[in-house]
Amino acid sequence: MPRVSVAVMAHRKREKFVPGLVASLDRPAKGVWDQKNDRWDTGRRAMLAYESGATHHLVIQDDAVVCRNLVAGVERALTRVPAPHGTPTPLCLYAGRVKRFRSVVRRHVGSRRPSWLAMPSIYWGVGVVMPVQLISELIRWGDQHPEVANYDYRMGQWLRQQGVEVWYPWPSLVDHRHSPSLVEGRSSAASRHAHSFIGANASALSHRWNRGVVRIPHWKDDT
Repeated sequence: MPRVSVAVMAHRKREKFVPGLVASLDRPAKGVWDQKNDRWDTGRRAMLAYESGATHHLVIQDDAVVCRNLVAGVERALTRVPAPHGTPTPLCLYAGRVKRFRSVVRRHVGSRRPSWLAMPSIYWGVGVVMPVQLISELIRWGDQHPEVANYDYRMGQWLRQQGVEVWYPWPSLVDHRHSPSLVEGRSSAASRHAHSFIGANASALSHRWNRGVVRIPHWKDDT
């Protein structure tokens, strides 16, 4: 059975959000705090904070809103996720509503109600579940590519190069709080929400994971 450990990637500007987030999780979480206003540095330390014996590690950001029984639900969901050629599949628990993504979802999902979207990369970092066996190599590669400032995009580039597909629960199991991004130039708080969120009062354990997967090809966020 999959076993998921948890770390919260946290910034002092959002310190007030962290206690409530940790309390809403159904598993103890290690807080990993920004030390030098560097997204990759904080993200890499959070990703490396996995527990011994964990098969997967969830890094969740400080402004996340989560559904009930998130970690237990993720562990159950992972039993439905393939491991092509022995390589476990990472999960991204959030899919945003930025303009171009909305049109992509309309085109590929339409009126269907899949359990999963599959994409060739990580496009959002608010909640990422990484197989532990991939983390060391991912971090080694990421440390060599400081030209990619965003920790989520840096991870996504490595996964794309490795040909590792990323699965997104549908609807998303986490959302952003209504708050502005800490990244200068990012989209407004109003657009920083999941395209479809299961809801803070819904349980991830009640979600059905057997309704199929819709594959969405590479796209670029234009916001």
